[in-house]
Amino acid sequence: MSNQKNPPTDDDLDATVQEASATDDRVSELETQVTEQNEQMMKAMDIAARSQAELQNAKIRLEREAQELRKFAAEGVLLRLLPTVDNLQRALKSLPEDIAKHSWVKGIVAVEQDFLKQVGDMGLKRFESLGQPVDAARHEVLLQGEGEAGTVTEIFEDGYELHGKVIRPAKVKAGGGSL
Repeated sequence: MSNQKNPPTDDDLDATVQEASATDDRVSELETQVTEQNEQMMKAMDIAARSQAELQNAKIRLEREAQELRKFAAEGVLLRLLPTVDNLQRALKSLPEDIAKHSWVKGIVAVEQDFLKQVGDMGLKRFESLGQPVDAARHEVLLQGEGEAGTVTEIFEDGYELHGKVIRPAKVKAGGGSL
């Protein structure tokens, strides 16, 4: 017996070529599928990255809004207390001289100053108006009279701001341009 192989026939060669062609077609098909899968994976990764960025932006925005809410949460209470502050300050300004030196008056003044410090620590600040140009956002002009035009010449009620936001405009008299 000899170990010699018979030479391939044309049919054998055709079968091998068909097999190779089928393998090439399958390889091309698999390469196409891999490319499509890679594209889908890249799209999914992009969507995930965008979603993560949107989530982070939403967290930042919500934190900023919460800070603003906390910052101005006391606004309503402070607005209700301002008339009491005004009345206390008017009362202290009109004290008769004979009782101004009494210790209980000094105690009331100390309480008023402490109260103003406490609300100041909360962000409330009285703003200066006398001699300033009239600003519609900061001043409510009740009267017009002698004085430089467009300038606050008298204050009837102080204006206040909370963290830089005007919460009560000052009630003022403005100059009308005549001296």
